[in-house]
Amino acid sequence: MLIITKQGVESLFRRLNNGVELDACRDEVKKMLEIKSALLWRAEGLQPCCGSFCQIEACLTWEVQTLENILDALEEGNTSQASSLLNDYINQLG
Repeated sequence: MLIITKQGVESLFRRLNNGVELDACRDEVKKMLEIKSALLWRAEGLQPCCGSFCQIEACLTWEVQTLENILDALEEGNTSQASSLLNDYINQLG
Protein backbone atom coordinates (compact mmCIF):
# COMPACT_ATOMS: atom_id res chain seq x y z
CA MET A 1 0.00 0.00 0.00
CA LEU A 2 1.66 3.21 -1.16
CA ILE A 3 -1.43 5.37 -0.85
CA ILE A 4 -3.51 5.06 2.28
CA THR A 5 -7.20 5.09 1.39
CA LYS A 6 -10.24 4.56 3.56
CA GLN A 7 -11.15 1.52 1.44
CA GLY A 8 -7.68 0.05 1.92
CA VAL A 9 -7.83 0.54 5.68
CA GLU A 10 -11.34 -0.98 5.78
CA SER A 11 -10.00 -4.00 3.89
CA LEU A 12 -7.21 -4.30 6.44
CA PHE A 13 -9.79 -4.08 9.24
CA ARG A 14 -11.85 -6.93 7.72
CA ARG A 15 -8.80 -9.15 7.25
CA LEU A 16 -7.64 -8.44 10.80
CA ASN A 17 -11.05 -9.28 12.26
CA ASN A 18 -11.14 -12.53 10.29
CA GLY A 19 -7.73 -13.50 11.62
CA VAL A 20 -6.49 -13.84 8.05
CA GLU A 21 -2.90 -13.03 7.17
CA LEU A 22 -1.95 -11.50 10.52
CA ASP A 23 1.67 -11.14 9.43
CA ALA A 24 0.58 -9.37 6.24
CA CYS A 25 -1.71 -7.10 8.29
CA ARG A 26 1.18 -6.23 10.60
CA ASP A 27 3.40 -5.46 7.60
CA GLU A 28 0.70 -3.26 6.12
CA VAL A 29 0.38 -1.28 9.38
CA LYS A 30 4.18 -0.88 9.42
CA LYS A 31 4.10 0.51 5.88
CA MET A 32 1.27 2.91 6.78
CA LEU A 33 3.28 4.03 9.80
CA GLU A 34 6.35 4.66 7.62
CA ILE A 35 4.29 6.77 5.20
CA LYS A 36 2.60 8.84 7.91
CA SER A 37 5.87 9.28 9.83
CA ALA A 38 7.56 10.61 6.70
CA LEU A 39 4.69 13.02 6.11
CA LEU A 40 4.84 14.17 9.73
CA TRP A 41 8.59 14.70 9.48
CA ARG A 42 8.08 16.87 6.39
CA ALA A 43 5.21 18.80 8.01
CA GLU A 44 7.35 19.54 11.07
CA GLY A 45 10.04 21.02 8.86
CA LEU A 46 7.73 23.47 7.12
CA GLN A 47 7.68 27.08 8.18
CA PRO A 48 4.03 27.95 8.75
CA CYS A 49 2.77 30.91 6.81
CA CYS A 50 -0.69 30.35 8.18
CA GLY A 51 -2.37 28.16 10.79
CA SER A 52 -3.14 25.27 8.45
CA PHE A 53 0.23 23.55 8.91
CA CYS A 54 -0.37 23.26 12.65
CA GLN A 55 -3.65 21.46 11.95
CA ILE A 56 -1.99 19.11 9.49
CA GLU A 57 0.82 18.40 11.92
CA ALA A 58 -1.63 17.67 14.75
CA CYS A 59 -3.62 15.30 12.53
CA LEU A 60 -0.50 13.47 11.37
CA THR A 61 0.77 13.23 14.96
CA TRP A 62 -2.50 11.58 15.98
CA GLU A 63 -2.33 9.19 13.01
CA VAL A 64 1.27 8.19 13.75
CA GLN A 65 0.51 7.59 17.44
CA THR A 66 -2.58 5.55 16.60
CA LEU A 67 -0.69 3.43 14.06
CA GLU A 68 2.10 2.87 16.60
CA ASN A 69 -0.50 1.71 19.13
CA ILE A 70 -2.08 -0.62 16.54
CA LEU A 71 1.32 -2.09 15.71
CA ASP A 72 2.14 -2.56 19.42
CA ALA A 73 -1.17 -4.35 19.95
CA LEU A 74 -0.53 -6.62 16.96
CA GLU A 75 2.97 -7.44 18.14
CA GLU A 76 1.56 -8.33 21.57
CA GLY A 77 -1.02 -10.58 19.91
CA ASN A 78 -3.91 -8.41 21.05
CA THR A 79 -5.93 -8.37 17.84
CA SER A 80 -9.10 -7.13 19.53
CA GLN A 81 -7.34 -3.97 20.74
CA ALA A 82 -5.67 -3.52 17.36
CA SER A 83 -9.04 -3.92 15.67
CA SER A 84 -10.67 -1.37 17.97
CA LEU A 85 -7.89 1.15 17.35
CA LEU A 86 -8.06 0.52 13.62
CA ASN A 87 -11.81 1.14 13.72
CA ASP A 88 -11.13 4.49 15.45
CA TYR A 89 -8.60 5.27 12.72
CA ILE A 90 -11.16 4.49 10.01
CA ASN A 91 -13.74 6.73 11.68
CA GLN A 92 -11.24 9.56 11.80
CA LEU A 93 -10.53 9.15 8.08
CA GLY A 94 -14.23 9.64 7.30
